[in-house]
Amino acid sequence: MGSRADTMRSASRPHTHRHPHNMQTSYSGHVLLSTADHLSQSEFAGICGLSPAEFQELLDYGVLPADQLADAQICFSRIYIEPVQTAYRKAKDFDLDVCAAAIFTEYLIQIHHLRRELASLQARLAGQ
Repeated sequence: MGSRADTMRSASRPHTHRHPHNMQTSYSGHVLLSTADHLSQSEFAGICGLSPAEFQELLDYGVLPADQLADAQICFSRIYIEPVQTAYRKAKDFDLDVCAAAIFTEYLIQIHHLRRELASLQARLAGQ
């Protein structure tokens, strides 16, 4: 029988989100030209208060989407800082394991995307 990490990876699907300009972007194979809204792995982990090992486990679970820069550097969007910080803060408060924190992080990221999509739809409806 597979590990929890294997189960999480097999259950995860490609992460997509809608940009403000209604352009859908897939994180698998996406190449960015600018780092204005993105951080390196060490910067992201540091801001979120995660050790390198904790951050690597989050990546191993496939929860945090990574983007690739034109120079092949892997980076992470700033929009995921709050969900990751919240999930890991709650995980520490309630003494949850990394798997539970990863699941919580994934749900918070989904909620974040749904809220952005709802705000976009509300703005379009208000403009009609």
